[in-house]
Amino acid sequence: MRRFYVATMKDVSYCVGCEIRSPRLSVRRAASVYVSVSVFCFIALAFSVADLGASAGEVPRNAEQAFSFVVTADPRQEGSSWRNALREIRDMTVNAEPAFAPPSWVIVAGDIDPARKRFEDYTTVFSDTASRPPLVPVVGNHDTEFGDFTFIRDVMIPSIRGVVRREPDSCDYYFDYRNVRMIVVDAYTKSGKKGVIRKSGREWVKNTVETAPVSIDHIFLSFHEPAFPRGRHLKDSFNEDIPQRDAFWRMLISCGRVRAVFVGHTHGYNRLRILNPESAGANDAAAFPDDEGGIYQVDAGAAGHGATNTFVRVQVEGKNVSFRTYEAINGPDQPFFECDRWELSMPGDKSGQ
Repeated sequence: MRRFYVATMKDVSYCVGCEIRSPRLSVRRAASVYVSVSVFCFIALAFSVADLGASAGEVPRNAEQAFSFVVTADPRQEGSSWRNALREIRDMTVNAEPAFAPPSWVIVAGDIDPARKRFEDYTTVFSDTASRPPLVPVVGNHDTEFGDFTFIRDVMIPSIRGVVRREPDSCDYYFDYRNVRMIVVDAYTKSGKKGVIRKSGREWVKNTVETAPVSIDHIFLSFHEPAFPRGRHLKDSFNEDIPQRDAFWRMLISCGRVRAVFVGHTHGYNRLRILNPESAGANDAAAFPDDEGGIYQVDAGAAGHGATNTFVRVQVEGKNVSFRTYEAINGPDQPFFECDRWELSMPGDKSGQ
């Protein structure tokens, strides 16, 4: 019999079946055919109707109204598991009280390839254009070849209303929604190389965090390779360049308002909260720190290309942020269950964790 424990931040919990089991937590590329970018962009812009362009200051009366978003990662060629996850994200058949709101956007934290096919899956599952949340892509190490990269850059990102890019042809971008700023970093081209965010990327992120209006309470980031990997890719993720990794994390801590970083790459769900990137716990592959005052790194696992099928829901309600993780056996029509949950409740000021 499968069993799991739902935990608060101080509890011990295990996600049975996940690639990573630890205290405080649960748990081929296809060829892309290049077609006219202008045609694709026109079609894609019609796909996404949720307006993420409304600034936080324009909706003060809704500031306390709960909304949510979802984080997935690494679907790759496992279309049946990806579609199964998308149907659960859409239908919310597992939604314990207090219930989460339907997602306002869905992140896929890299390794989308084949991007064109996975995007087609998304628009098929979310067939109602009036209620379809935007799919927010992050470039992964398997997305850097011409067909996938150009589709992400020229079709998927333009389909998200209100996006502000680092440069016109960049896959680094952000958008504001109510009291949240969502920042996406491409760690393979302008902002970094081989999954390592370098100085130029760090400076862009720093400026994007620091210039967020005062009405933004929570800032979230997503990039593909974890700063503190667990399970797989232990030496060849963002931590392949420790000085760059540490400088980036210290910058996030010093800026304030950054609540969590969402990653993929390892194909196994886990979470940890890091204050000091040089600490023993941060750099111990068997440790899962929960540092008071730190920033969460949440590895969404894989919605397809992993040992199990996982995704994370995040609900924002004013100063409060709630997280829940869901898991299923890989394959079509497999039921999901909640395998982890935790919460953040922020003080009245906007200066820290």
